[in-house]
Order: sequence, then structure tokens, then C-alpha cells
Amino acid sequence: MSSSLSPYLRALTDNPAGLTQNDMRTCLHLIFTGDVPPVQTASFLAALRTAKLDRNPAIIAAAVSAMKEFSLTVELTENAYVDIVGTGGDGKDTFNVSTTSALVAAGMGINVCKHGNRASTSTSGAADVLMSLGASPQCVTPTTINSVLQKSKFCFLFAPVYHPIMGVIAPIRKQLGFPTIFNILGPLLNPAPISARIIGVNVPELGQVFAETLQLLDKANAIKSSSMIVWGEEGLDEISPAGKTRIWRVSTDSDEIVESTIEPSDFGLERHELDTVASGTPDENSDMVNKLLNNELPIGHPVLDYVLMNSAALAVVNGRAKNWKAGVEAARESIASGSAKKALEAYVKATSEIKNSASSDFS
Repeated sequence: MSSSLSPYLRALTDNPAGLTQNDMRTCLHLIFTGDVPPVQTASFLAALRTAKLDRNPAIIAAAVSAMKEFSLTVELTENAYVDIVGTGGDGKDTFNVSTTSALVAAGMGINVCKHGNRASTSTSGAADVLMSLGASPQCVTPTTINSVLQKSKFCFLFAPVYHPIMGVIAPIRKQLGFPTIFNILGPLLNPAPISARIIGVNVPELGQVFAETLQLLDKANAIKSSSMIVWGEEGLDEISPAGKTRIWRVSTDSDEIVESTIEPSDFGLERHELDTVASGTPDENSDMVNKLLNNELPIGHPVLDYVLMNSAALAVVNGRAKNWKAGVEAARESIASGSAKKALEAYVKATSEIKNSASSDFS
């Protein structure tokens, strides 16, 4: 097989719409396994963006399937986990609500496998705050993940561990200086079997795109998952505490994508401006997580309500709660009972044991 992208670059120049799913898979295979000149890889990524093919559900789905061929796989004892993740890049730099909401969901008894990374465009990423809380997410590998899940309902899959091939193109992406299709792929590359998920997007145009992509991926894998894509109207890739959030629902009992809006009052909660839920450093955010899980935040605290909304939505998408307000009650109980805190403690302990065991092997 040729290691040149030239034929595909010429085709993209002449007829961008003619790029097929097989073409996309072939190009990624060439990039990751061939000796493709960096300038061709950069040109290909730029051409995809210019032609808006990085927002074409069929092309994105093809890219996901190709990427998974190069990703580490996991064999888990359960086959239904939930995830909550955002695309990032919204520029709002808010508190680690997805990670905290995932812990609260685990406290409800929901099996959570959250997939994520360290901060790229924000102050504190999911991995950053978990490390500050004492966890060792880099120790959760395909060989250790089941031991973690046996001890905690919450698990975090650190993206660099499962997608080492991304290092091949990291320098090119950095030099390009603009988002590429790989920024969109991240939320779709969780190695765990996901039965329900929330994905936050940083622009509304991606809502329908992600919903359609998930339907294509489910069809290819002969499964049906429950998903909700969210975009806060302030430009937030989370459910917004400040106003309305547009949502796109993909359910297991219909092929229809249902678009609607939600807001804090639907959850029985007050509105809070985004500056009241701003991110701090990982250490500052971990202090806030501990206060929340210790049930020390007063009713109506902006960060608490922010987490309650997103946790409640995850419970609804998962089927744990029948509506938004019931989801809030389940989230409050998870915190008040100490179950969410226990999920974090069990996860931290499990990853620390793996880290210590690895260290002793080399001592």
C-alpha cells in the first residue's frame, strides 16, 4: 500500500464530497502505519476542516472505527457503563462538573467508566483533578481495569493510556493551531462498552452531528445506546446553570433524534451565572469536590446545583431516574448518604494499590 496521501489530497481538492468512509479509514491507516510526510498529514487535516468533512457524521464514524483499531481494548465483566464528557474548547473554564457528576452517579449505583484527559484548553482537566484527589488514573490499564471496577462503581480511563497512537500526530496538531477532526473524536473513543452517555459540545452545530454519528456507530456495532448531546446557550459544553441548554436525545426505543431545551427550573433549581462556577486550579477544584462529597456545601450553592443538574441528567439518560427532578433527588441522596464519597475513596484506593504494587515490583 502506498504511504502517500497525494491521491486523496487531489480528490479532496477537486471533489471534497466524494471522500468515502473507506477513503477516510484508509487515510488514517496510512497516517498511523505508513511513512506519510507531515506536510501531507497537515494538508489532509486542513482539507477536512475546510470542506467541513470533520462535521460529517459518516466521516466521523469512519474515523472512530479506524481509530479503535489502533486503540487498546478492554474486556470487562459488565457490558453497560455510562460516560459523561465534553468536547472541550468552549473557552468557559468552569469547574470539573462532568467528573464530579460521574462520581455522584456512581454513588447512585450506576456503573461509570469515564474517558478523558488532562487539561488542554482549561485550567483543570478530569485527570488533573482526579490526581489532585489522590488517584493514579494512569495506572488503570486493560490488565488492571477490572480490579478497579470490582472495588468501585467509578472508573476513569486516561486517554493517553488507551490511545498511544495519538502521539504520532500530536506535534502536527500542535503546529496547525486550529481544531481538527481529532478534537471531535475524543468523546467517541471510550474503550468501555457504553450504554448511556452525555456528550457536551462547544458549538450548537455539533449537536445533531454527534447524535447522528452515535446512531451510525450503534448500527455498525449492532447495539442501541441512550445518549444526550448538550450545548449550553452561553457556549458551554455542559448543561448550563446559567440559562437554557439545547439537547439532542437518542433513545434505545426510537430512531428519531429529539431536540429540545432544558433549564435549571426544570430540575427545581435556581440559575447561577457562569462566573460563580468558574474553575480554579486542580487543587482548588479537588477541595471543592471534597466539600461537595462531604455534604458541606449549603443548599443552593452554585457548584452544588451545577453538579446536581448534570448528575440528574445522567441518571435520566441511564434510566435510573424517570425525570429531571427525580434525578436531582437521587443525586442529593448519593451525596447525603456518603455513597458518592465512598465511590471516590474506593477508586482512589484501588488505583493507589495498583501504583504501589507496580512500584514494589521494581524495588
